[in-house]
Amino acid sequence: MGIDMSPPQDYDLSTLTLILMKNTHTRFAPLITGLAFTLTIGALAQGPPPPLGPPPVPPQNQITPAKAILGKALFWDEQLSSNSTVSCGTCHQPAAGGGDPRNQGGMRNPGVDGMLGTPDDILGSLGVARTDANGDYQPHGVFGHDRQVTDRSTPSNLMGSYFSDLFWDGRATSEFTDPLTGNVVIPSGGALESQSLGPILSSAEMANDGRSWSDVTSKLETVEPLAVAFNLPGDLSSALAGGVTYPDLFQAAFGTDEITPVRIGLALATYQRTLVPNQTPWDSFTSGNQGALSQGQQVGLGAFVSQGSRCNACHGGNLFADNQYHNLGLRPISEDSGRQAVTGAFGDRGRFKTPSLRNVGLRGGALFHNGSPSIPDLNSLLAFYNADGGQFGANKDPILNNLNVPPNVRPALRDFLINGLTDPRAAAELPPFDRPSLSTERIVPPIEILQAEARAGSGGFTPQVVALSPPHVGNPDWKLGVYDGLGGANALVTVSNSAPSATIPSFSRVGGSLVLNGSGPGQGYATWHRDMPSDPGLVGLELWLQWRVRDMGARGGVARSPVVHLTLF
Repeated sequence: MGIDMSPPQDYDLSTLTLILMKNTHTRFAPLITGLAFTLTIGALAQGPPPPLGPPPVPPQNQITPAKAILGKALFWDEQLSSNSTVSCGTCHQPAAGGGDPRNQGGMRNPGVDGMLGTPDDILGSLGVARTDANGDYQPHGVFGHDRQVTDRSTPSNLMGSYFSDLFWDGRATSEFTDPLTGNVVIPSGGALESQSLGPILSSAEMANDGRSWSDVTSKLETVEPLAVAFNLPGDLSSALAGGVTYPDLFQAAFGTDEITPVRIGLALATYQRTLVPNQTPWDSFTSGNQGALSQGQQVGLGAFVSQGSRCNACHGGNLFADNQYHNLGLRPISEDSGRQAVTGAFGDRGRFKTPSLRNVGLRGGALFHNGSPSIPDLNSLLAFYNADGGQFGANKDPILNNLNVPPNVRPALRDFLINGLTDPRAAAELPPFDRPSLSTERIVPPIEILQAEARAGSGGFTPQVVALSPPHVGNPDWKLGVYDGLGGANALVTVSNSAPSATIPSFSRVGGSLVLNGSGPGQGYATWHRDMPSDPGLVGLELWLQWRVRDMGARGGVARSPVVHLTLF
Protein backbone atom coordinates (compact mmCIF):
# COMPACT_ATOMS: atom_id res chain seq x y z
CA MET A 1 0.00 0.00 0.00
CA GLY A 2 3.01 2.31 0.14
CA ILE A 3 2.60 2.79 3.93
CA ASP A 4 5.25 1.85 6.49
CA MET A 5 3.32 -0.10 9.09
CA SER A 6 6.26 -0.41 11.48
CA PRO A 7 6.44 1.88 14.54
CA PRO A 8 8.47 5.03 13.88
CA GLN A 9 11.83 5.12 15.64
CA ASP A 10 12.66 8.82 15.32
CA TYR A 11 11.07 10.30 18.44
CA ASP A 12 12.67 10.80 21.85
CA LEU A 13 10.39 9.67 24.66
CA SER A 14 11.61 12.15 27.24
CA THR A 15 11.18 15.04 24.82
CA LEU A 16 7.65 13.93 23.99
CA THR A 17 6.83 13.61 27.67
CA LEU A 18 7.71 17.25 28.26
CA ILE A 19 5.83 18.38 25.18
CA LEU A 20 2.70 16.48 26.14
CA MET A 21 2.80 17.69 29.73
CA LYS A 22 2.70 21.24 28.39
CA ASN A 23 0.04 20.64 25.76
CA THR A 24 -2.24 18.01 27.29
CA HIS A 25 -5.33 18.80 29.33
CA THR A 26 -5.04 17.70 32.96
CA ARG A 27 -7.80 15.11 32.60
CA PHE A 28 -5.66 13.34 30.00
CA ALA A 29 -2.46 13.70 32.05
CA PRO A 30 -0.16 10.68 31.72
CA LEU A 31 1.31 8.68 34.51
CA ILE A 32 5.06 9.05 34.23
CA THR A 33 7.62 6.79 35.81
CA GLY A 34 11.12 7.98 35.00
CA LEU A 35 11.17 8.53 31.26
CA ALA A 36 8.41 5.98 30.61
CA PHE A 37 5.14 7.55 29.47
CA THR A 38 2.07 5.39 29.85
CA LEU A 39 -1.41 6.72 29.20
CA THR A 40 -3.84 4.51 31.10
CA ILE A 41 -7.57 4.25 31.00
CA GLY A 42 -7.67 5.51 34.57
CA ALA A 43 -6.03 8.73 33.45
CA LEU A 44 -9.21 9.70 31.61
CA ALA A 45 -11.34 11.35 34.25
CA GLN A 46 -14.54 10.88 32.30
CA GLY A 47 -13.59 7.45 31.12
CA PRO A 48 -12.54 6.46 27.60
CA PRO A 49 -15.02 5.75 24.84
CA PRO A 50 -15.97 2.07 24.72
CA PRO A 51 -14.57 -0.28 22.09
CA LEU A 52 -16.45 -0.28 18.81
CA GLY A 53 -19.55 -2.47 18.92
CA PRO A 54 -21.75 -3.79 16.12
CA PRO A 55 -23.37 -1.16 13.89
CA PRO A 56 -27.03 -0.23 14.22
CA VAL A 57 -29.32 -2.31 12.02
CA PRO A 58 -32.66 -0.96 10.76
CA PRO A 59 -35.53 -3.29 11.66
CA GLN A 60 -36.59 -3.37 7.99
CA ASN A 61 -33.29 -5.02 7.01
CA GLN A 62 -32.20 -7.49 9.67
CA ILE A 63 -28.93 -9.31 9.03
CA THR A 64 -29.29 -12.92 7.86
CA PRO A 65 -26.54 -15.23 6.56
CA ALA A 66 -28.31 -15.70 3.21
CA LYS A 67 -28.70 -11.96 2.69
CA ALA A 68 -25.10 -11.28 3.73
CA ILE A 69 -23.65 -13.86 1.30
CA LEU A 70 -25.78 -12.47 -1.53
CA GLY A 71 -24.52 -9.00 -0.69
CA LYS A 72 -20.93 -10.22 -0.64
CA ALA A 73 -21.33 -11.79 -4.09
CA LEU A 74 -22.89 -8.61 -5.49
CA PHE A 75 -20.29 -6.36 -3.85
CA TRP A 76 -17.35 -8.16 -5.48
CA ASP A 77 -18.96 -9.01 -8.83
CA GLU A 78 -17.61 -6.84 -11.66
CA GLN A 79 -20.62 -7.95 -13.71
CA LEU A 80 -22.73 -5.56 -11.64
CA SER A 81 -21.34 -2.84 -13.90
CA SER A 82 -22.58 -2.39 -17.45
CA ASN A 83 -19.41 -3.71 -19.08
CA SER A 84 -18.31 -6.12 -16.32
CA THR A 85 -15.17 -4.17 -15.46
CA VAL A 86 -15.99 -2.48 -12.12
CA SER A 87 -17.40 -3.90 -8.89
CA CYS A 88 -18.19 -2.10 -5.65
CA GLY A 89 -15.08 -3.77 -4.26
CA THR A 90 -12.92 -2.44 -7.08
CA CYS A 91 -12.94 0.94 -5.31
CA HIS A 92 -13.43 -0.32 -1.72
CA GLN A 93 -10.75 -2.81 -0.72
CA PRO A 94 -10.17 -3.80 2.93
CA ALA A 95 -6.38 -3.81 2.61
CA ALA A 96 -6.64 -0.20 1.46
CA GLY A 97 -8.69 0.71 4.52
CA GLY A 98 -11.92 0.39 2.56
CA GLY A 99 -10.67 2.78 -0.11
CA ASP A 100 -9.22 2.49 -3.58
CA PRO A 101 -5.53 1.47 -3.73
CA ARG A 102 -5.38 2.49 -7.38
CA ASN A 103 -5.68 6.21 -6.66
CA GLN A 104 -2.26 6.12 -5.06
CA GLY A 105 -0.95 5.68 -8.60
CA GLY A 106 -2.09 9.17 -9.53
CA MET A 107 -5.39 8.66 -11.37
CA ARG A 108 -6.52 12.21 -11.95
CA ASN A 109 -9.67 14.05 -12.82
CA PRO A 110 -8.71 17.48 -14.22
CA GLY A 111 -11.21 19.32 -12.02
CA VAL A 112 -13.35 22.27 -13.00
CA ASP A 113 -10.72 23.84 -15.27
CA GLY A 114 -10.61 20.71 -17.46
CA MET A 115 -6.81 20.68 -17.53
CA LEU A 116 -4.52 18.12 -15.94
CA GLY A 117 -1.50 19.24 -13.99
CA THR A 118 -3.19 22.23 -12.33
CA PRO A 119 -3.95 22.78 -8.62
CA ASP A 120 -7.60 21.76 -8.88
CA ASP A 121 -6.79 18.22 -10.06
CA ILE A 122 -8.59 15.47 -8.17
CA LEU A 123 -7.27 12.02 -7.26
CA GLY A 124 -10.35 9.97 -8.02
CA SER A 125 -11.13 6.38 -8.94
CA LEU A 126 -11.13 4.73 -12.34
CA GLY A 127 -14.63 3.94 -13.50
CA VAL A 128 -15.91 2.79 -16.88
CA ALA A 129 -15.08 4.07 -20.33
CA ARG A 130 -18.09 5.93 -21.66
CA THR A 131 -20.61 3.84 -23.58
CA ASP A 132 -24.07 4.63 -24.92
CA ALA A 133 -27.29 2.77 -24.17
CA ASN A 134 -26.34 0.13 -26.76
CA GLY A 135 -23.01 -0.50 -25.06
CA ASP A 136 -21.03 1.17 -27.87
CA TYR A 137 -17.96 3.14 -26.84
CA GLN A 138 -18.45 6.88 -27.16
CA PRO A 139 -15.88 9.69 -26.82
CA HIS A 140 -16.03 11.52 -23.50
CA GLY A 141 -15.51 15.28 -23.46
CA VAL A 142 -12.64 15.01 -20.97
CA PHE A 143 -11.37 11.42 -21.03
CA GLY A 144 -11.92 10.57 -24.68
CA HIS A 145 -12.07 6.77 -24.99
CA ASP A 146 -10.12 6.16 -21.77
CA ARG A 147 -11.74 5.09 -18.54
CA GLN A 148 -13.25 7.96 -16.62
CA VAL A 149 -11.91 9.19 -13.28
CA THR A 150 -14.44 10.21 -10.62
CA ASP A 151 -14.59 13.84 -9.55
CA ARG A 152 -14.18 12.98 -5.87
CA SER A 153 -11.93 10.58 -4.03
CA THR A 154 -13.39 7.27 -2.87
CA PRO A 155 -14.21 7.32 0.87
CA SER A 156 -13.78 4.22 2.98
CA ASN A 157 -16.81 1.93 3.21
CA LEU A 158 -15.65 0.07 6.33
CA MET A 159 -17.36 2.44 8.77
CA GLY A 160 -20.27 3.37 6.53
CA SER A 161 -22.78 1.43 8.60
CA TYR A 162 -22.24 3.75 11.57
CA PHE A 163 -23.09 7.03 9.82
CA SER A 164 -26.45 8.76 9.43
CA ASP A 165 -25.69 10.01 5.90
CA LEU A 166 -23.12 8.87 3.35
CA PHE A 167 -20.97 10.17 0.48
CA TRP A 168 -18.70 13.16 1.06
CA ASP A 169 -21.69 15.49 0.84
CA GLY A 170 -24.20 13.27 2.68
CA ARG A 171 -26.58 12.96 -0.23
CA ALA A 172 -27.25 9.28 0.60
CA THR A 173 -29.71 9.85 3.42
CA SER A 174 -31.00 7.79 6.30
CA GLU A 175 -34.33 7.36 4.52
CA PHE A 176 -34.09 4.58 1.94
CA THR A 177 -36.68 4.74 -0.82
CA ASP A 178 -37.53 2.39 -3.66
CA PRO A 179 -35.99 4.00 -6.77
CA LEU A 180 -38.79 2.57 -8.91
CA THR A 181 -41.81 3.65 -6.87
CA GLY A 182 -40.54 6.32 -4.48
CA ASN A 183 -42.03 4.39 -1.56
CA VAL A 184 -40.15 4.57 1.73
CA VAL A 185 -38.56 1.21 2.54
CA ILE A 186 -36.49 2.25 5.57
CA PRO A 187 -37.59 5.50 7.25
CA SER A 188 -34.44 5.86 9.34
CA GLY A 189 -31.05 4.18 9.47
CA GLY A 190 -30.92 3.24 5.80
CA ALA A 191 -28.06 5.43 4.55
CA LEU A 192 -25.99 2.38 3.64
CA GLU A 193 -28.84 1.03 1.51
CA SER A 194 -29.26 4.45 -0.14
CA GLN A 195 -25.55 4.76 -0.87
CA SER A 196 -25.21 1.23 -2.22
CA LEU A 197 -27.45 1.92 -5.22
CA GLY A 198 -25.83 5.18 -6.34
CA PRO A 199 -22.71 3.94 -8.18
CA ILE A 200 -24.60 1.21 -10.07
CA LEU A 201 -26.36 3.80 -12.27
CA SER A 202 -23.51 6.33 -12.31
CA SER A 203 -22.21 6.70 -15.88
CA ALA A 204 -18.78 7.62 -14.50
CA GLU A 205 -18.49 4.67 -12.14
CA MET A 206 -20.36 1.54 -13.26
CA ALA A 207 -22.97 2.34 -15.91
CA ASN A 208 -23.42 3.08 -19.57
CA ASP A 209 -25.37 6.16 -20.56
CA GLY A 210 -29.04 5.83 -19.68
CA ARG A 211 -28.68 2.58 -17.76
CA SER A 212 -31.94 1.56 -16.11
CA TRP A 213 -32.72 -0.73 -13.22
CA SER A 214 -34.31 -3.09 -15.71
CA ASP A 215 -30.91 -3.34 -17.43
CA VAL A 216 -29.28 -4.18 -14.10
CA THR A 217 -31.77 -6.78 -12.94
CA SER A 218 -32.09 -8.53 -16.31
CA LYS A 219 -28.31 -8.90 -16.48
CA LEU A 220 -28.17 -10.42 -12.99
CA GLU A 221 -30.87 -12.89 -13.99
CA THR A 222 -28.64 -14.39 -16.66
CA VAL A 223 -24.96 -14.08 -15.68
CA GLU A 224 -23.02 -16.65 -13.69
CA PRO A 225 -22.29 -15.10 -10.28
CA LEU A 226 -18.69 -13.91 -9.96
CA ALA A 227 -17.78 -15.36 -13.35
CA VAL A 228 -15.11 -12.67 -13.78
CA ALA A 229 -13.56 -13.14 -10.32
CA PHE A 230 -11.26 -15.91 -9.06
CA ASN A 231 -9.83 -17.18 -5.75
CA LEU A 232 -13.26 -17.13 -4.15
CA PRO A 233 -13.24 -17.39 -0.34
CA GLY A 234 -14.76 -20.48 1.21
CA ASP A 235 -18.13 -18.99 2.07
CA LEU A 236 -18.71 -17.80 -1.50
CA SER A 237 -17.43 -21.04 -3.00
CA SER A 238 -19.86 -23.01 -0.86
CA ALA A 239 -22.76 -20.68 -1.61
CA LEU A 240 -22.21 -20.92 -5.37
CA ALA A 241 -21.46 -24.65 -5.56
CA GLY A 242 -23.49 -26.68 -8.02
CA GLY A 243 -24.24 -23.88 -10.45
CA VAL A 244 -26.19 -21.59 -8.11
CA THR A 245 -27.55 -18.52 -9.91
CA TYR A 246 -28.39 -15.03 -8.75
CA PRO A 247 -32.13 -15.86 -8.76
CA ASP A 248 -31.26 -18.77 -6.45
CA LEU A 249 -29.37 -16.46 -4.10
CA PHE A 250 -32.24 -13.95 -4.05
CA GLN A 251 -34.66 -16.83 -3.36
CA ALA A 252 -32.58 -17.88 -0.35
CA ALA A 253 -32.27 -14.33 0.96
CA PHE A 254 -35.80 -13.00 0.38
CA GLY A 255 -38.10 -15.97 -0.15
CA THR A 256 -38.66 -15.42 -3.89
CA ASP A 257 -36.24 -15.22 -6.80
CA GLU A 258 -37.33 -11.74 -7.91
CA ILE A 259 -34.38 -9.39 -8.39
CA THR A 260 -35.19 -5.75 -7.61
CA PRO A 261 -33.12 -2.65 -6.90
CA VAL A 262 -34.46 -2.53 -3.34
CA ARG A 263 -33.31 -6.09 -2.71
CA ILE A 264 -29.91 -5.31 -4.24
CA GLY A 265 -29.54 -2.38 -1.85
CA LEU A 266 -30.70 -4.42 1.16
CA ALA A 267 -28.21 -7.20 0.39
CA LEU A 268 -25.25 -4.88 -0.26
CA ALA A 269 -25.93 -3.01 2.98
CA THR A 270 -26.30 -6.22 4.95
CA TYR A 271 -22.93 -7.51 3.80
CA GLN A 272 -21.23 -4.25 4.68
CA ARG A 273 -22.73 -4.29 8.18
CA THR A 274 -20.76 -7.49 8.79
CA LEU A 275 -17.50 -5.60 8.19
CA VAL A 276 -16.83 -4.30 11.70
CA PRO A 277 -13.18 -3.19 12.12
CA ASN A 278 -13.21 -3.39 15.92
CA GLN A 279 -10.11 -5.47 16.61
CA THR A 280 -7.61 -2.63 16.54
CA PRO A 281 -4.99 -2.32 19.29
CA TRP A 282 -6.93 0.73 20.53
CA ASP A 283 -10.08 -1.38 21.04
CA SER A 284 -8.07 -3.92 23.02
CA PHE A 285 -6.34 -1.19 25.03
CA THR A 286 -9.66 0.45 25.83
CA SER A 287 -10.98 -2.93 26.99
CA GLY A 288 -8.21 -3.03 29.60
CA ASN A 289 -5.25 -4.66 27.85
CA GLN A 290 -2.53 -2.18 28.78
CA GLY A 291 -0.02 -3.87 26.49
CA ALA A 292 -2.15 -3.58 23.37
CA LEU A 293 -0.69 -0.17 22.54
CA SER A 294 3.05 0.21 22.62
CA GLN A 295 4.58 2.88 24.81
CA GLY A 296 5.09 5.06 21.77
CA GLN A 297 1.51 4.57 20.59
CA GLN A 298 0.28 5.60 24.04
CA VAL A 299 2.31 8.77 23.64
CA GLY A 300 0.55 9.27 20.32
CA LEU A 301 -2.84 8.71 21.94
CA GLY A 302 -1.98 11.36 24.49
CA ALA A 303 -1.14 13.74 21.66
CA PHE A 304 -4.36 12.82 19.88
CA VAL A 305 -6.53 13.96 22.79
CA SER A 306 -4.39 16.92 23.85
CA GLN A 307 -5.66 20.48 23.99
CA GLY A 308 -3.04 21.43 21.45
CA SER A 309 -3.83 19.05 18.62
CA ARG A 310 -7.55 18.63 19.40
CA CYS A 311 -7.71 15.72 16.94
CA ASN A 312 -10.60 14.25 18.91
CA ALA A 313 -12.68 17.40 18.43
CA CYS A 314 -13.72 16.00 15.04
CA HIS A 315 -12.35 12.47 15.28
CA GLY A 316 -13.50 11.54 18.76
CA GLY A 317 -15.33 8.63 20.31
CA ASN A 318 -15.01 5.06 19.17
CA LEU A 319 -15.99 6.02 15.61
CA PHE A 320 -13.04 8.42 15.39
CA ALA A 321 -15.44 10.69 13.51
CA ASP A 322 -18.19 13.13 14.47
CA ASN A 323 -20.87 12.51 11.81
CA GLN A 324 -20.54 16.18 10.89
CA TYR A 325 -19.35 18.28 7.95
CA HIS A 326 -16.47 20.76 7.98
CA ASN A 327 -14.74 23.14 5.57
CA LEU A 328 -10.98 22.77 6.03
CA GLY A 329 -10.00 25.49 3.58
CA LEU A 330 -8.43 22.83 1.39
CA ARG A 331 -9.68 24.20 -1.95
CA PRO A 332 -11.91 27.08 -3.12
CA ILE A 333 -15.65 26.57 -2.68
CA SER A 334 -16.12 27.39 -6.36
CA GLU A 335 -14.50 24.05 -7.23
CA ASP A 336 -16.88 21.96 -5.12
CA SER A 337 -19.61 23.34 -2.86
CA GLY A 338 -19.84 20.05 -0.94
CA ARG A 339 -22.68 19.76 1.55
CA GLN A 340 -24.30 22.97 0.29
CA ALA A 341 -25.27 21.24 -2.97
CA VAL A 342 -27.41 18.85 -0.90
CA THR A 343 -28.91 21.15 1.73
CA GLY A 344 -28.90 24.46 -0.13
CA ALA A 345 -27.75 26.10 3.10
CA PHE A 346 -25.29 28.96 2.74
CA GLY A 347 -23.55 27.85 5.93
CA ASP A 348 -22.78 24.44 4.38
CA ARG A 349 -20.71 25.79 1.50
CA GLY A 350 -17.49 23.87 1.05
CA ARG A 351 -18.20 21.48 3.90
CA PHE A 352 -17.45 17.76 3.62
CA LYS A 353 -18.07 14.76 5.84
CA THR A 354 -15.54 13.88 8.51
CA PRO A 355 -14.10 10.44 7.68
CA SER A 356 -13.31 7.92 10.38
CA LEU A 357 -9.63 7.51 11.21
CA ARG A 358 -10.00 3.77 11.71
CA ASN A 359 -7.62 2.03 9.29
CA VAL A 360 -6.32 5.40 8.08
CA GLY A 361 -2.85 3.86 8.03
CA LEU A 362 -3.98 1.64 5.16
CA ARG A 363 -5.33 4.52 3.09
CA GLY A 364 -2.06 5.94 1.77
CA GLY A 365 -2.97 9.17 0.00
CA ALA A 366 -6.42 10.39 -1.05
CA LEU A 367 -7.35 11.42 2.48
CA PHE A 368 -9.84 14.16 1.59
CA HIS A 369 -12.74 14.62 -0.81
CA ASN A 370 -10.45 15.68 -3.67
CA GLY A 371 -7.80 13.06 -2.95
CA SER A 372 -5.51 15.82 -1.64
CA PRO A 373 -2.70 15.55 -4.22
CA SER A 374 -0.68 18.03 -2.16
CA ILE A 375 -1.10 15.94 1.03
CA PRO A 376 0.16 12.48 0.02
CA ASP A 377 0.70 10.96 3.48
CA LEU A 378 0.10 11.33 7.21
CA ASN A 379 3.23 13.41 7.76
CA SER A 380 1.87 15.99 5.30
CA LEU A 381 -1.56 15.68 6.90
CA LEU A 382 -0.27 16.53 10.37
CA ALA A 383 1.68 19.47 8.99
CA PHE A 384 -1.50 20.65 7.25
CA TYR A 385 -3.40 20.71 10.52
CA ASN A 386 -0.52 22.30 12.38
CA ALA A 387 -0.85 25.17 9.88
CA ASP A 388 -4.53 25.52 10.89
CA GLY A 389 -5.76 23.81 7.75
CA GLY A 390 -5.79 25.15 4.21
CA GLN A 391 -5.31 28.63 2.83
CA PHE A 392 -8.85 29.18 1.50
CA GLY A 393 -10.67 30.98 4.27
CA ALA A 394 -14.24 31.33 2.98
CA ASN A 395 -16.48 29.52 5.50
CA LYS A 396 -13.43 27.77 6.94
CA ASP A 397 -14.27 26.03 10.20
CA PRO A 398 -12.94 27.98 13.24
CA ILE A 399 -12.24 24.68 14.97
CA LEU A 400 -9.00 24.70 12.97
CA ASN A 401 -7.71 27.88 14.62
CA ASN A 402 -4.58 27.63 16.76
CA LEU A 403 -3.98 23.92 16.39
CA ASN A 404 -0.66 22.73 17.74
CA VAL A 405 0.84 19.48 16.53
CA PRO A 406 4.56 20.01 17.24
CA PRO A 407 6.99 18.25 14.88
CA ASN A 408 8.54 16.31 17.75
CA VAL A 409 5.23 14.71 18.67
CA ARG A 410 4.14 13.84 15.15
CA PRO A 411 6.06 10.53 14.89
CA ALA A 412 4.28 9.20 17.99
CA LEU A 413 0.91 10.47 16.78
CA ARG A 414 1.55 8.91 13.39
CA ASP A 415 2.49 5.64 15.12
CA PHE A 416 -0.84 5.65 16.96
CA LEU A 417 -2.86 6.47 13.85
CA ILE A 418 -1.15 3.90 11.64
CA ASN A 419 -0.67 1.03 14.05
CA GLY A 420 -3.05 1.72 16.92
CA LEU A 421 -6.13 2.19 14.73
CA THR A 422 -5.57 -0.55 12.14
CA ASP A 423 -7.60 -3.73 12.36
CA PRO A 424 -5.10 -6.45 11.32
CA ARG A 425 -7.89 -8.52 9.77
CA ALA A 426 -8.66 -5.72 7.33
CA ALA A 427 -4.97 -5.23 6.54
CA ALA A 428 -4.54 -8.95 5.78
CA GLU A 429 -8.04 -9.33 4.27
CA LEU A 430 -8.97 -12.09 6.69
CA PRO A 431 -12.60 -12.89 7.57
CA PRO A 432 -14.88 -11.03 7.62
CA PHE A 433 -12.76 -8.89 5.29
CA ASP A 434 -11.82 -11.75 2.96
CA ARG A 435 -12.74 -11.33 -0.68
CA PRO A 436 -12.43 -12.77 -4.19
CA SER A 437 -9.67 -11.62 -6.50
CA LEU A 438 -10.76 -9.29 -9.29
CA SER A 439 -10.20 -9.89 -12.98
CA THR A 440 -7.63 -7.10 -13.09
CA GLU A 441 -5.58 -8.88 -10.41
CA ARG A 442 -4.74 -11.92 -12.51
CA ILE A 443 -1.01 -12.63 -12.59
CA VAL A 444 -1.20 -13.17 -16.33
CA PRO A 445 -3.31 -10.30 -17.67
CA PRO A 446 -6.13 -11.66 -19.83
CA ILE A 447 -5.79 -8.65 -22.15
CA GLU A 448 -2.51 -7.40 -23.62
CA ILE A 449 -2.05 -4.64 -26.18
CA LEU A 450 0.78 -5.22 -28.66
CA GLN A 451 1.96 -2.28 -30.74
CA ALA A 452 3.47 -4.58 -33.36
CA GLU A 453 1.75 -4.54 -36.73
CA ALA A 454 0.08 -1.15 -36.13
CA ARG A 455 -0.03 1.06 -39.23
CA ALA A 456 -0.93 4.75 -39.48
CA GLY A 457 -3.52 6.12 -41.85
CA SER A 458 -4.60 9.54 -43.08
CA GLY A 459 -3.19 12.47 -41.18
CA GLY A 460 -0.67 10.20 -39.48
CA PHE A 461 -3.32 8.80 -37.15
CA THR A 462 -2.94 5.17 -36.07
CA PRO A 463 -6.23 3.49 -35.15
CA GLN A 464 -6.29 2.70 -31.42
CA VAL A 465 -8.21 0.01 -29.54
CA VAL A 466 -10.48 -0.02 -26.52
CA ALA A 467 -9.99 -3.49 -25.05
CA LEU A 468 -11.57 -3.52 -21.59
CA SER A 469 -14.29 -6.16 -21.75
CA PRO A 470 -13.18 -9.27 -19.80
CA PRO A 471 -12.64 -12.26 -22.14
CA HIS A 472 -14.36 -14.87 -20.01
CA VAL A 473 -16.27 -17.75 -21.52
CA GLY A 474 -19.96 -17.04 -21.42
CA ASN A 475 -19.56 -13.26 -21.54
CA PRO A 476 -22.86 -12.26 -23.19
CA ASP A 477 -21.46 -9.00 -24.57
CA TRP A 478 -17.75 -9.06 -25.21
CA LYS A 479 -16.71 -6.03 -27.25
CA LEU A 480 -13.74 -4.36 -28.84
CA GLY A 481 -13.62 -0.67 -29.70
CA VAL A 482 -11.57 1.35 -32.16
CA TYR A 483 -10.93 5.10 -32.35
CA ASP A 484 -8.56 7.53 -34.09
CA GLY A 485 -9.45 5.92 -37.41
CA LEU A 486 -10.66 7.64 -40.58
CA GLY A 487 -14.21 8.80 -39.90
CA GLY A 488 -16.73 7.34 -42.34
CA ALA A 489 -14.39 4.56 -43.49
CA ASN A 490 -15.19 0.85 -43.51
CA ALA A 491 -13.48 -1.19 -40.79
CA LEU A 492 -13.46 -4.79 -39.64
CA VAL A 493 -11.96 -6.98 -36.96
CA THR A 494 -9.50 -9.73 -37.87
CA VAL A 495 -8.48 -12.61 -35.63
CA SER A 496 -5.75 -15.22 -35.38
CA ASN A 497 -5.14 -18.15 -33.08
CA SER A 498 -1.37 -17.62 -33.26
CA ALA A 499 0.87 -14.67 -32.57
CA PRO A 500 1.35 -12.31 -35.52
CA SER A 501 4.39 -12.94 -37.66
CA ALA A 502 6.04 -10.70 -40.22
CA THR A 503 6.32 -13.67 -42.60
CA ILE A 504 2.98 -15.40 -42.02
CA PRO A 505 -0.18 -13.32 -42.59
CA SER A 506 -2.28 -15.32 -40.14
CA PHE A 507 -5.18 -12.93 -39.50
CA SER A 508 -8.63 -13.82 -40.77
CA ARG A 509 -11.70 -11.66 -41.07
CA VAL A 510 -14.45 -12.18 -38.49
CA GLY A 511 -17.92 -10.70 -38.80
CA GLY A 512 -19.02 -8.01 -41.20
CA SER A 513 -17.49 -4.61 -41.77
CA LEU A 514 -18.60 -1.53 -39.85
CA VAL A 515 -18.65 2.12 -40.88
CA LEU A 516 -16.71 4.26 -38.43
CA ASN A 517 -18.61 7.08 -36.76
CA GLY A 518 -17.25 10.58 -37.21
CA SER A 519 -15.80 12.35 -40.21
CA GLY A 520 -12.21 12.88 -41.25
CA PRO A 521 -8.75 11.66 -40.23
CA GLY A 522 -8.46 10.59 -36.58
CA GLN A 523 -12.17 11.10 -35.94
CA GLY A 524 -13.54 7.62 -36.61
CA TYR A 525 -14.67 5.21 -33.92
CA ALA A 526 -16.82 2.09 -33.62
CA THR A 527 -17.54 -0.93 -31.41
CA TRP A 528 -17.64 -4.60 -32.38
CA HIS A 529 -19.73 -6.93 -30.19
CA ARG A 530 -19.53 -10.68 -29.85
CA ASP A 531 -20.98 -13.22 -27.42
CA MET A 532 -18.28 -15.45 -25.94
CA PRO A 533 -19.36 -19.12 -26.14
CA SER A 534 -20.18 -20.65 -22.77
CA ASP A 535 -17.77 -23.53 -23.27
CA PRO A 536 -15.38 -24.41 -20.40
CA GLY A 537 -13.16 -26.12 -22.95
CA LEU A 538 -12.21 -22.70 -24.32
CA VAL A 539 -10.57 -21.60 -21.06
CA GLY A 540 -6.93 -20.84 -21.76
CA LEU A 541 -7.45 -20.29 -25.49
CA GLU A 542 -5.29 -17.47 -26.83
CA LEU A 543 -6.49 -15.15 -29.59
CA TRP A 544 -4.94 -12.19 -31.37
CA LEU A 545 -7.27 -9.54 -32.80
CA GLN A 546 -6.71 -6.42 -34.86
CA TRP A 547 -8.85 -3.66 -36.37
CA ARG A 548 -8.25 -2.86 -40.02
CA VAL A 549 -9.58 0.36 -41.50
CA ARG A 550 -9.95 1.04 -45.23
CA ASP A 551 -7.88 4.21 -45.68
CA MET A 552 -6.16 5.23 -48.90
CA GLY A 553 -3.87 7.44 -46.83
CA ALA A 554 -2.30 4.32 -45.32
CA ARG A 555 0.36 2.09 -46.84
CA GLY A 556 -1.47 -0.54 -48.87
CA GLY A 557 -4.74 1.35 -48.37
CA VAL A 558 -5.36 -0.21 -44.95
CA ALA A 559 -4.64 1.32 -41.54
CA ARG A 560 -4.14 -1.13 -38.68
CA SER A 561 -4.62 -0.89 -34.94
CA PRO A 562 -2.31 -2.45 -32.37
CA VAL A 563 -2.90 -6.16 -31.83
CA VAL A 564 -5.03 -7.26 -28.89
CA HIS A 565 -3.86 -10.50 -27.28
CA LEU A 566 -6.61 -12.30 -25.33
CA THR A 567 -6.38 -15.29 -23.01
CA LEU A 568 -9.86 -16.64 -22.34
CA PHE A 569 -10.69 -17.57 -18.76
